[in-house]
Amino acid sequence: MGGIEGVKNRLNSEDDEVRIAALEDALKYGDAGVDLIIEELYNSSDKIHDRAIWLLRKAGIKGKQALLDYDHWLVLTTFNNWEDYYYDRYDRINDPTDTAYRVNSQYKLSRLLQDPKAKDIEAIKCGMYYKDPNCKTAFKDYADTLVKDRELLTNLKAVLIGDNCDIINIKYRESNINITSIHPLLKAYPNLELLHIRGQMLEEDILKPELKILQVRNSQNNSIIPVNLLKHGSLKTLIIDADGISDSNLAKICNLDLPSLEYFELWLSRSNLSNINIDSLAPVLSGKSFPNLVYLAVRKCGNMSEVTRAIVNSPIMKTLKILEVTDGNISSGGAMALLKSPTVNRLHTLNVSGNRLHKNTIEQLSELKCRVIADSQFSDRYYSLWE
Repeated sequence: MGGIEGVKNRLNSEDDEVRIAALEDALKYGDAGVDLIIEELYNSSDKIHDRAIWLLRKAGIKGKQALLDYDHWLVLTTFNNWEDYYYDRYDRINDPTDTAYRVNSQYKLSRLLQDPKAKDIEAIKCGMYYKDPNCKTAFKDYADTLVKDRELLTNLKAVLIGDNCDIINIKYRESNINITSIHPLLKAYPNLELLHIRGQMLEEDILKPELKILQVRNSQNNSIIPVNLLKHGSLKTLIIDADGISDSNLAKICNLDLPSLEYFELWLSRSNLSNINIDSLAPVLSGKSFPNLVYLAVRKCGNMSEVTRAIVNSPIMKTLKILEVTDGNISSGGAMALLKSPTVNRLHTLNVSGNRLHKNTIEQLSELKCRVIADSQFSDRYYSLWE
């Protein structure tokens, strides 16, 4: 028996290899085949389950939606996709495709890139300790090295540059790291899928293009013609982990043309709450800049209620599956916006942890149709992150 009925018949086999082969054939039969693969997501066999995930990632919009409904982390590109490894100068690269190599000095990064297998590396984490004497220039040094070696790192998919923040008392310490322009880095790696930057973004232009032409003027009326901001077609995840960010830098980030971006996480500060200019977020909330956004997180915001209202009333809610507005000061007004908005119930997950929500409000939010996370609420008497 052939066709879709043959696939169904083979999926009843007790032999995992036969069932896996049937799953692979199922993709040939459009939506009907994808439905069969979705059913196997819930199979108790690890081999069949894992193969179903792999095939659904290739099955277009329907496959992606099924994975989002099952577990959104199966779709999103994060550093969890690679095993973390602290690289030492005497180490060798053993597994360049499944490992994120972490370095804590420019010297170690240089040593890593001298390894014969460096060309196969997919993920690099460049960290710096806040007491390091070179921390002021470390970000630029790391970025310059990666740009210089772009012809070597042809398989690079994920990059982190910034403070070492592995333990809580350092994670919430004010940063000594100055973020410089990431424009050359994005230009150098058109296939990059994940970029995480961490540090201060208050003074330097973090998207300053390397252009010899500073301005273009209209010959008819002498007005300045705006230079198009960078377009990056492959980036899926962008994490802006800021200990302070200027309105200008935030506006430039939100105006990037990132058609593949699915995950956008924005930290506005570390220990102190910082207000956000809603106008700066407008290109993101309209869906213009990041039209395929699935995950949006805003953290450490001082006007979180206003931001929350703007988000839930925006067009981006049509595509969003996970919304996290955390570590801020959502008041009853922001909570009511969540409760009254019909679009919130379309979410898979709503995370409002680390705010100032009353117990009764949390109980109301828990009645929403989406999954609600509301951990570690705090009052003005103490700050929950230090518990």
